[in-house]
Amino acid sequence: MERLEWKHERMRIGFLREEGAGKLRQDVFQPISLAWEPEGRYAAAAVVQAAAAGLPHGVHPGLATGHALLAEQLIVSELEETDSGLRLHYRHEGLKLRFVADMEFVPGAAVIRQTTTVSNDGDRPVVLTHLSSLALQGIGLGGAGDWSEPGRIKVHYWRQAWSGEGQWRCDDTDRLGLYRTAPYSMSHAAHWESRGSWSTGRFLPMVVVEDTRTGAVWYAQAETSSNWHIELGNRHEGAYIGRDSLYLQVDAASEGFGGWTKTLGPQERFTTMPAAIGCCMGGIEEAVRELTAYRRTRLKPAPAWEGEFPVVFNDYMNGLWADPSTGKLLPLIREAAALGMEVFCIDAGWFAAPGAYWGASLGDWQPDGTRFGSGGLPGILRLIRDAGMIPGVWLELEVCGENAALASKPDDWFLRRNGRRVGGGERWFMNFSHPDVRKYMHDVIDRLAAMGVGFIKNDYNGCIGSGDDTQGDSAADGLIRHIRAVYAFLDEVRARHPKLIVEGCASGGMRADCGLLSHVHMVSSSDQEDYRKYPSVLGGMLAAVLPEQNGVWAYPYPLPASHRDRPALLDDEAYRREMADGEQTVFNMVSGLCGNLYLSGRVDKADARNQALIKEAVSLYKAERAHIRDSHPVWPLGFRSISDTAGWNSVGLASMNGDRILLAVWRLDGGEETTAALPIKGWIGRAADVRQLYPAGTDMAVPYGYEAADGVLRVGLPKRHQARLFELRRIAAPDADQQS
Repeated sequence: MERLEWKHERMRIGFLREEGAGKLRQDVFQPISLAWEPEGRYAAAAVVQAAAAGLPHGVHPGLATGHALLAEQLIVSELEETDSGLRLHYRHEGLKLRFVADMEFVPGAAVIRQTTTVSNDGDRPVVLTHLSSLALQGIGLGGAGDWSEPGRIKVHYWRQAWSGEGQWRCDDTDRLGLYRTAPYSMSHAAHWESRGSWSTGRFLPMVVVEDTRTGAVWYAQAETSSNWHIELGNRHEGAYIGRDSLYLQVDAASEGFGGWTKTLGPQERFTTMPAAIGCCMGGIEEAVRELTAYRRTRLKPAPAWEGEFPVVFNDYMNGLWADPSTGKLLPLIREAAALGMEVFCIDAGWFAAPGAYWGASLGDWQPDGTRFGSGGLPGILRLIRDAGMIPGVWLELEVCGENAALASKPDDWFLRRNGRRVGGGERWFMNFSHPDVRKYMHDVIDRLAAMGVGFIKNDYNGCIGSGDDTQGDSAADGLIRHIRAVYAFLDEVRARHPKLIVEGCASGGMRADCGLLSHVHMVSSSDQEDYRKYPSVLGGMLAAVLPEQNGVWAYPYPLPASHRDRPALLDDEAYRREMADGEQTVFNMVSGLCGNLYLSGRVDKADARNQALIKEAVSLYKAERAHIRDSHPVWPLGFRSISDTAGWNSVGLASMNGDRILLAVWRLDGGEETTAALPIKGWIGRAADVRQLYPAGTDMAVPYGYEAADGVLRVGLPKRHQARLFELRRIAAPDADQQS
């Protein structure tokens, strides 16, 4: 038995090789500061987990493969060190299958990115029923005692809902069903999954596993807008008592979790969607910091702008509500320009006749000839450009309404399942694997770009479901093909129009996975209309989305949806009195300053005080964009549930070296406490300069103080639904020779 070990960014990954048997199994994955015994025997397995029809699936139906025999039968044929990491070649003699696991050691981040490719080298087709993107042992390994001790291992994850994204949860292994019943591998596991194309409709595609005894943390994410599945389980085989561990497996190709099967003909191959995994010392903040560094350096697409991402105004949320007109837009355009906005996006409705429902004819994307007067849409776009802003429009490119002319196209233009088009009513789903569909959509964007459009908000207000059974060997296989075609189309759009900025949206944050985020410049975090609930949403979403890609609505001077047909509310004396102190505006803008500021609301109706507060925040955001795009999130008070309206919330954006933090503090609805203590992790005993950054005026100053001995910032907010933004800057300790 030969011990092999590689190190990367303070991580250790270990393998055991049996030369005579041709076995190569991975067993150790931990921060290098954790003690281990190189001669020890730990639970080990191949880094590829797979299953095929006709072979025993395994005895544990609660697992993705049931610990199927196929993976145990793999023979290693080559272990290759590449410029980017490791490439492991396995073969299955009976099925004549060849598996290649590409493990990329990501520079500058404690992360390994992996894909798995399977090839059929035989002369008969093989039906695959499972293939992992990655599968690593060694989670929870290290330190005295056993991972299964009550409360030792905590698992962090985030639930998702429409307008309620980013909802953090934390359970120990026992509550997740990972408890010992016998001295064997467990027949059960914890699962997080998504089925269909709303990839973040139920969960964010990531988990963080924390060992509270050793201080180590492991993390993994799926990177696809198709089905995905993360499994945390236990494997015992080959380990001494007490040396077994947990494993993390990430896949997007599983019959048991999504219905995927793939018939691989002779000389055919299939590559999984990518996934990432890593480990470090610390807790959830350190885990997200490493994932943030990885996403920023490896996944973020090239910019379509010079300098910093331009600040966007969108007319929809608590504003025009998809009913734009020349009369409504002109004052908003003037005010947005005066506030310093750099993009003005006309949201839904620009293509619909006045008084008609905008969702009835999605897909044609022809501007209505009467909505914008004699100049039409091109005239409005010119006005936006003349005001010094980039014009933008809303689209939903991947769907077609039954009343659209596009609906008359042949059925193969559309995704199909069970012999019928997928969807119906307002939304049939287009088939982006079809070259004529891609050409049609390119023509739409080319036409808009010729009018001067430089920003596209591409929405996605429906879910495909299990997929398309005409493109692949299963509906789920067809879904993967379709998603890859959508990604390729988005890349083609950016190549054809290198200065076009593309936003992804899906009823807010229902498709905010890192697969999509590798092909668009930003995503919407939510459709949440209530500013008081937004801090909970944005705080959780920052765990999964880069701050500079995380679009956060700020809608000062809102016209609520309940009054969308009664805009006279904005001139009502009681409404204006309610807004007069500016606190609702400040609360909104503080939220927007915690990511990619995405301004809306009826800012044209704001009084002078509120206009000044909005403009101050926009100017501050512009000054801080460079910090935001080089920051990682911190949560001094942890995560706050959207249903928990009492107390306080706080989110910070810290520089990657940790010396400067922009810290948002919100006082929520309930509770009588007018002061909050905010512990700043890692700052105990460190001196710091602290100032209230927004609002900067003395008339809205609040009491605060920093206690260096405890690393705690105390903030007083006398009113409910108040917020402030602070800057914390650590003061470097003087050198010893200077002190002398």
